[in-house]
Amino acid sequence: MITLGSRSFAGPFLLPLWSPPRNAGLFAVMVPGWRLLTFRALHFGAAETFSADAIRGSASYRDWITAAGTEWNLYVATHDMSFTTEAQRAAARDEVARDYRPEFAVPVPNPELPGLRTMLLARALRTQSER
Repeated sequence: MITLGSRSFAGPFLLPLWSPPRNAGLFAVMVPGWRLLTFRALHFGAAETFSADAIRGSASYRDWITAAGTEWNLYVATHDMSFTTEAQRAAARDEVARDYRPEFAVPVPNPELPGLRTMLLARALRTQSER
């Protein structure tokens, strides 16, 4: 169990090995944190039925892989909300995202600022030129 915002989530589970539960609820896409056994959320979503394919099909999936380095560093945590409506799940997702402020939150950040991919590329080039 992990607490994100004010809610308890089951997991985190490694995405390639995850067996999604067959219920409705919230999910968090996560990567390992800077300290041992810590995680940071990149995205919160709501689903009627959890699915690894739905997560892989997200428009932000490539950005999550860039942040994680590999799919084997991408984790999922779930919060059960069985017998809820889509509106209730969306409200809960917005509340958790507002409290936690994940890196890939909606609305999209200011388009005039560099994106995560640009910053990671600049950092890699800077590190390579310092060698």
